This record gives sequence, structure tokens and C-alpha cells, in this order.
Amino acid sequence: MQERDDIQQPPRLDALIVPPGGVAAPILPSAQLPEGWLPRVLRGRDLMVLCLFAVLLVTNVPLIAGAGGAAFLYWGLGFVAFLIPSALVCAQLYRLFPGEGAVYLWANRAFGSFWDAFLGLFCNWWPGAIGLTIEAGACITSIQALNANWLQVPWQQGLAEIGALLLAQALCLLGRRTLHALFNTVFAAYLVMFLLLGLAGLIFAASGHHVQGDFSARGWQIQPANYPVFATVIVSLLGMAVPLNLGAEVVQRKNASKYLVAGTLITMGVYLLATFAVVVILPPGDLANPAFLTEIFSQTFGPFLGTVLGDGNYIILVIYFICAIAAFNSMFARLLLVAGIDRRLPAAMRRLNAHRVPFNATMVQTLFNVVFVAIVFLIAPAFAPSIQGLSFAVFLVTINGASTVWNIAMIGLFLCGMILFARYARHLAGNWVIPPFFLYLACLAGIAAASFAMYSTFFAGSPLPQLLNNADWFYWVLLVTLGSLAVGAAYSFLVPEAEDLVILTGGKEPAKNTLPLPEPDLFGGDFSLPSAPSQYPGNAPGSLSSASDPRLANQWFTASGRSAPHEKRGMV
Repeated sequence: MQERDDIQQPPRLDALIVPPGGVAAPILPSAQLPEGWLPRVLRGRDLMVLCLFAVLLVTNVPLIAGAGGAAFLYWGLGFVAFLIPSALVCAQLYRLFPGEGAVYLWANRAFGSFWDAFLGLFCNWWPGAIGLTIEAGACITSIQALNANWLQVPWQQGLAEIGALLLAQALCLLGRRTLHALFNTVFAAYLVMFLLLGLAGLIFAASGHHVQGDFSARGWQIQPANYPVFATVIVSLLGMAVPLNLGAEVVQRKNASKYLVAGTLITMGVYLLATFAVVVILPPGDLANPAFLTEIFSQTFGPFLGTVLGDGNYIILVIYFICAIAAFNSMFARLLLVAGIDRRLPAAMRRLNAHRVPFNATMVQTLFNVVFVAIVFLIAPAFAPSIQGLSFAVFLVTINGASTVWNIAMIGLFLCGMILFARYARHLAGNWVIPPFFLYLACLAGIAAASFAMYSTFFAGSPLPQLLNNADWFYWVLLVTLGSLAVGAAYSFLVPEAEDLVILTGGKEPAKNTLPLPEPDLFGGDFSLPSAPSQYPGNAPGSLSSASDPRLANQWFTASGRSAPHEKRGMV
């Protein structure tokens, strides 16, 4: 698809949208991106692969399989109470409000200022940004699986993770179609690995071998001792909404939500297959083995073929996790992009490179993770060399605090759904993805699942009792969580509100008695009056042109993707 450099429809910054019975509120500049400023190149398959990059992590499977038969019950609860509700709510919200940085846009439309920056932006961005380090850690674990003598000390692991982060950053230099073609190819190989795992489990069970996992009546019990498994399940299923951060770059937006159906079905199928293989073949004492794939394949296909399959798959995993870092970086950089457009971050965040990619935003995220890795694996061990496992403890506490923040963001997402579905029920008549009663139930189920996952994270016990007892675990995870929320709240309080943006960009301040504009045709994309601005990219026949309003010409969105020369730098 040929990229457009000419911007024919600059945004109206003084546009107002009024929900039924509501108060006039300005539309964020990021919700009015002109057609062509971000090329629409993403197809349904691309969105599905990005979704599966976000939710499929094979290294989580042994953690869940340790629960024996209860692992399948927890997967079932996670699918019904969280994964499926997430997909349904995201599909309905995207049908209602498509746009770049979708979770941020939805929070703005539901809650208004402060909460859009706090719940929609910060609470989604911070866990996603630290997710780059999680994927880098999985890459290093895959390298260690190839040779147990590699990368044994923290400083080696830290340097290797930094190398993986920088290599993934280099991938972000590629054009979008080239990058997504690479993602699709690598993910296909990753999916084959899951299918091989499932096949190995079926062959092993059908051959009459002794099943290693606990399938007794006790093994199927859900009890406090295995509550952390449910928290791991929910963490594994976070991310269905993440590809919609690129919502303005989708070729066929009306069909974009179909990826959620395919992504949900594939996620459920491959996680169940992989868990079955691990529970059936791996002894409980080997669940922590980094080379568990090689052990599974060797038990089923013999030592030689098993080693070949295992090593081949770990090489694929190394490549896959580097691509996963780039995918996470690309998706969460869109939140920094829209924040830059809305002057809630410095202007550099909204600049695009020659491929129309927010490369500055991706670089900031990479550097953020490089600093974090350096602190955890290089600096912390130097100050406490006698404490074995300190780096892993710091890493684990941080990611559990971040996952708690992401669960809070998901609760916010489900609340967005309930608010916006009720507010725009009249426009959604005949356009519900499922009957509204079941959508509201899905929102409630998602809130309950995320809340219980947070409870399990704090109160189900320390996963590192040799380093942190239960009380210390609770304290440190709570400290990371509250510290993160405090930073997010302070940021959200300081940034310009939506009303301020209208004044800052030269628009008109909303009058107290502003008459509401006609409600938008939410499924056609245009307001009913041709002279009114659209909240959707490229669908407004009456948008201001550069000729009619020179003040808006190239003020926000220039052909090069860079801010205009006269524009102030930083947040104003």
C-alpha cells in the first residue's frame, strides 16, 4: 500500500461531542488523526498475530501445569471469566470508537480527563513497557536451554537481555509490511511448536506411559495453595486489546474485530494442548527445567529426535522472543504517540520516521528497559553479591507489581465498556456483537477475575520463600504497585486536560450552554450534518481544509511526521 505524504484533512481541535443527556466535551486531537498520516496497512491476520504475540507465552505453561488437573479448571475459568469477556468488550468498544491508542481513547470517552491519562494511558503503558524485559528474559531462558553452561551469572544475563532489546529495536526500523511479514512467518513456526507439543502429549498418553501429573481427585481441587496459578492464568491472557492501540492503521476497520474471535480460539486451543503435554509427560520436579521442551520431545520421540526437535524449537524461540520484543515495542509505542499528539508527552513522541513509524517512542521504551535491566542484573548484584538470586527476586517483584497495575487497567476497561454501552445504547441498537445483557455480564466477570488475580498475587504466598517470606512478598509487591500508581496519578494530574488542549491549540473554549452536535453515525463514521467534524479518521466530508484555516495547516500533522518548526517542545 502506497503511503501518503499529503494531508488533506487537518483536524478540528475545537470539535465537541455530546452524549445523550451529557455535557459538551472536546475531542482529543489524537482522536482526529487525518487520513493518511498513519498509513492503513494492517490486515486481519496481522492483528491476530499481534494479539497472539501478546497472550501466548509458552514459558508460562509449566508454571500452570504444576497444579495438575486443577490447571485445566483454572484455564477454563480464565477463558470464561476473562479471555472471552475481554474479546467481546474490546470488539464492541472498537466498533463504537475505533482509533489510535484505543484503550486511551475509550477511557477518555468514558471517564474524561485525569482518568483517561491514568487508567487509559499510564496503567496500560507501564506494564506493557516492562513487558519488553519479560520477553527478553524469555529469550535468555531459551538460549540457556540450548546449553546449560551459558549465561549463568547475572551480569551475563543482563548484557544478553540488553543485546536482545537493541536487536529488537533495530527491527523497528523496518517498514511496516516487511516487519509484519516477519512477524507472521516467525509466529507460524511458533504455532507449529505448540502443535508438536500437543502431538507429543497425545502420543505419550496413547502409548500407555505413566502419566506424570496429578489427575487424582485431590489434583482437581481448587484451593488456596494453588490460587497463584489463577493469577498466572490471568497474566497469560492479558493483552487482547493491545493490537487495537494501532486502531487507526487497520485497512478494514469494520472487520477488525474478527481477529479477536480467531485469537481467542487459537489461544484456548494451544494453551490446553501445551498444558496437557506438560502435565502428562513432565515429572513435577522437572517443571522448572529451562529445557523442558527437549525433555518432552525426548520422552516421546527418543533421545536423538527429541534433542533435534528441542534444539530446533529453542532456536525458533530465541528468534520469536526477539520479534515479540519488537511487537510489544511497536504496540505500546502507540500510547506514547497519542500522548505526544495530545501534548501530554514531549513533541518528539509524535514524530514519525520515513516509514511512518513512531521510532522515537520505540527508542524511549527500549532505553527504559535497558536501564531497568542494567539496574536489576548489573548494579543490584554488585551492591549485594552475597545474596544469591537477588536479581531474579527484584525482577519477579517488579513484574508482579506491574501485572497488578495491568489488572487495574483491565478493570478500568470493563468499566469503560459498561459506561459507554449504556451511554450509547440507542446507537448500538442492531449493532451489538452479542445481546447487551451478556456484554454487561462479561464486564462483571472480567472485573471479578482481575480482582481475584490481584488478591492471589498479594495473599497466596511468596513464590520465593527462600528469599522473601509471605509478609515481605506482600510488602514489596504492594510497594511497587502503590509506587507505580502514585507516579501515574502525579503524571495524570500534571498533564493538560482535554479542555485545556482546545485552548492550547487555538480552538474555542466550550461555552457553558454549548448546543450538542448531532450524534455520530457510529457505524458509518460521519456526523449527520456535513459541516460537523468527524471523530473518526478520514470520514468527515466537512473537515476544515488547509486553505480554509491556515492556522491548522500542518500545525499538528506534517507530511514528514515531524512537528511544525514554530511549535514549542515538550509538554505545554
